[in-house]
Amino acid sequence: MQILLLKDQWIMSKVEEIEGAQFGDPDCILIEPMLLEGGQLTDWLPFTDKKETVVRSSDIITFVDPGRDVLSKYYGANPEVLTE
Repeated sequence: MQILLLKDQWIMSKVEEIEGAQFGDPDCILIEPMLLEGGQLTDWLPFTDKKETVVRSSDIITFVDPGRDVLSKYYGANPEVLTE
């Protein structure tokens, strides 16, 4: 789980690398991405039922590990997930 800065949006998402991607092609899969804005999380892909998208790692300005509070919001305060 990471918090990513994409242009001017903070996105919280599970991130997987696409092995063997060619330079310039999308090489990261964002799984269940949520927009983090003003301490609130909202669906970053509200227009689709599929909650995965691909991005180029070169479009990610920076990333950080989320704190416990924002993880609680993301997972709905599921304590088992927070201790994994």
